[in-house]
Amino acid sequence: MKISGFIDSHLHMLGLGYYSSLVDLSQSKSIKDIQSILKNKLAEKIIIGKGWNQDQFIEKRNINKSDLNEVSNEIPIVLTRACGHVMVVNDRMLELANIDETTPQVCGGDFSYSDGIFREKALILIKDKLNRPTKEEIKKYFIKANQILIKNGITSVASDDFLTFDIPFQEIINIIEELYDNNLLQVRITEQVNLPKTKFLEFIKKGFVNKRFNNKFKMGPLKILADGSLGARTAYLSEPYSDDLNNYGINTFSDDELYEMVHLADKNHMDVAIHTIGDEASQQAIDAIKKSLQITKRENHHHALVHAQLTRKDQILEMKKYNIGAIVQPIFINTDIKIIDGRLGNRKSKVYLFKTMDKLLPLGFSTDAPVEPVNPFYNLYSALTYKSLKYPEYPSLNPSQCFTLKEALKAYTGNNLQFVYERKSDLSDYIIIDKDINKTDINKLKDIKVLQTYIDGKLVYSRNKKTL
Repeated sequence: MKISGFIDSHLHMLGLGYYSSLVDLSQSKSIKDIQSILKNKLAEKIIIGKGWNQDQFIEKRNINKSDLNEVSNEIPIVLTRACGHVMVVNDRMLELANIDETTPQVCGGDFSYSDGIFREKALILIKDKLNRPTKEEIKKYFIKANQILIKNGITSVASDDFLTFDIPFQEIINIIEELYDNNLLQVRITEQVNLPKTKFLEFIKKGFVNKRFNNKFKMGPLKILADGSLGARTAYLSEPYSDDLNNYGINTFSDDELYEMVHLADKNHMDVAIHTIGDEASQQAIDAIKKSLQITKRENHHHALVHAQLTRKDQILEMKKYNIGAIVQPIFINTDIKIIDGRLGNRKSKVYLFKTMDKLLPLGFSTDAPVEPVNPFYNLYSALTYKSLKYPEYPSLNPSQCFTLKEALKAYTGNNLQFVYERKSDLSDYIIIDKDINKTDINKLKDIKVLQTYIDGKLVYSRNKKTL
């Protein structure tokens, strides 16, 4: 069956390729599992892993530096949680990073020297000490991500790539251009410009705002991270976590700082895409956008909240008033369904209001890959059922919010055009799948396979052949 190519309106393309090269810890059910995996990597100069999730561990706790020290005190070990908002390291890595008990905390994040755990903006203390990949390695990561995307029927993305590594943003732009020039990338990329203020000012000064480099590569909105994740308990909430009553999460910007970034973009006719998971982070973002729009009077903007998982109904109505969109990930239910009772208690029924948003706001689907699988059919299954693939024994999180297939496909294609700055679909971007999606049982949606992917009318992937 022929259908439109999927548009993923928020992921990390460079991260997707990079993560595929790291030690995969996503299936680990215990800290001992992780230790066993790491002990097989002791020939490496440094061990970098990703994907651990303490909510899957039989020990029911975070992994910490003592656990990693048991693996090695000589080889630095750096492990990033599945959400990307928490990192744990061993003593050897702390030594290399010159971090001890006297190291000052980082505004917008925190770390525990005794546990080796870093959260939010404190991750930079470790990331800055890791070796920068070479130009050829970065090319390899983008090419790998491109292959993963076209294999999954994704023909266009909005991607956050500038802060994956400590590399000047213009180098990333140059690499992407070079890859396109040599026909090594086929997927269309709208860059979500994730930069701190000083670098963003440089970006503006150099004339990159809304710049199109070719028919497949363009600059998109300013990407801002306003809080963390639900799983890491760093999402910024208006009420404390039900399983951690002294914790409201982390707001990575003050109100004034966030407004300053939003207004800097808005007055330069650039949209913002603000990562907000907690409801208090959503309110902070809505207030910043509202305050800026009252000055700039921009009418045809595409400002949006990315994730908006815990955004309340009253906030959705306020978003409607100011035409603030939502870029959401039904696939997050895959992992969150197991923890949401504990994290939120009786607030559970008032979250993930994506169907409500779809009726009132500009709304598009994405996966945030590599945080969750990039497979669109997994995401469609989550949208239609509000159930988890990983934990099928759990009932639907909120049946009243389930999408129809027609609504979900629209959110994944036509609705997403506004978030990749296109006015209409390119009919030459399409895929061939192995089933009639309109006649496929909901529970078998996740099993649909992409047979072929076409971009610009050219075959770029065939399941029975090597990627072209």
